Amino acid sequence: MLEEILEILKHSNVFLTGGGGVGKSYLTSAIIKRYRSELKNVIILGSTGISAVNIGGVSVHSFFKFGICSDFNELLAYDKKQTEKLKRLKTMLDSADLIVLDEISMVSANLLEMIRFRLLNSKFSGRLLFVGDFYQLPPVKKQTKQNALFDFSYAFNASAWRDFNLTNIELKISKRTQDIKFYDILSRLRVGVIDDEVASYTKSLLVFKFEPSENTSVLFGTNVGVDRLNNFMLERIKSPAITLKAQISVFEEGLNPKRLESFKASLNVPEELIIKLGARVIFITNKWGEYYNGEQGEVMQVVRDGAEISSVIIRKENGEICEVERNNFKLSEPISDENGLSERVLASFLQFPFKLSYALTIHKSQGMSISNLTCDLNQIFANGQFYVALSRAIDPANLKLIYSRTQDFYRYLQRVVKVDEEVRKFYMQSEFKNIKESI
Repeated sequence: MLEEILEILKHSNVFLTGGGGVGKSYLTSAIIKRYRSELKNVIILGSTGISAVNIGGVSVHSFFKFGICSDFNELLAYDKKQTEKLKRLKTMLDSADLIVLDEISMVSANLLEMIRFRLLNSKFSGRLLFVGDFYQLPPVKKQTKQNALFDFSYAFNASAWRDFNLTNIELKISKRTQDIKFYDILSRLRVGVIDDEVASYTKSLLVFKFEPSENTSVLFGTNVGVDRLNNFMLERIKSPAITLKAQISVFEEGLNPKRLESFKASLNVPEELIIKLGARVIFITNKWGEYYNGEQGEVMQVVRDGAEISSVIIRKENGEICEVERNNFKLSEPISDENGLSERVLASFLQFPFKLSYALTIHKSQGMSISNLTCDLNQIFANGQFYVALSRAIDPANLKLIYSRTQDFYRYLQRVVKVDEEVRKFYMQSEFKNIKESI
């Protein structure tokens, strides 16, 4: 599968899509790794700060020097004040072999046109790899301005999308769950189908009395429920509290404090993490051969180097013991030098790559595979959130749903499992290339 997509990228731009748990992130990382092993220049971008951190890149707005501009009139005025920055951007684009844009579904048509504008003003001759699922995360809608050139939102509606002449590839084999029936239900939920079978299946997952459990993660729609349950479960443990403070370093003199705060807010770990011996935690990054995003374990011991806590010993669910050190979350930007593209680290945020596992927001669970999962549906209102929550589960036998609202459950499903007809039409009318997926 990897070799086939790499071959396609030799002569075409690619749109890589698919539902939750089909391996989009894993495949994207493999493509980036291969390009870099061949000493090719790769620019990795996320549509938002959070997606940029997840993929190890920078945000679209930051890289392309868009500031807070939302249309060409604003951009042209803004560009007059940043000629030197634009020269450096052009140099990077001139030498780029591949630009990866993750969570493309959150890029508006307007923003994609602005990206094309930047590419046309350079000698960029590489390939584009767009990754994401339009069924899950829609673009952020801003108020329409009179001078806005476009009155539609999705990236695929932009003329730039057609001009990029993308080869569409949709991954369909689940790498997260082996339960065929469950995956079939998820696939229907993703595209907004609420038939009798889907309604009956999801209703069978409802529990009418919720008992907090050490071994279960509960997904909430808001932070309020998350904080309440995590604090409650932590207080039940009688051992002393241990505070893990992040180590923050700033390397760029004059770094805008707002940019640093925005970077910290985009991370999935707090600046101060309070744990106890015996507390359950969930990993929020992948480390090959040691842990994966969503894997859980129990805090067994903290290792000190003088007054500092240097590592934490965690026993994972499979019984393996691992010693976990702080992860280096970097705020960086690509730069161009005589050796091609490299990165300049502006600041670093050293913190342990886990958090309390008793409760998480649906938003912060993106990309996770969770073995024992309960979803609180009472604060889920946004399109796609219901699907995102359920698709974190590995095994439906360990999946429970909490619903205590007065509205009939079937009517609730019809309200929250909605798909924009534009998205449905795009997927139905687009041609997707068949590739052989590795299981």
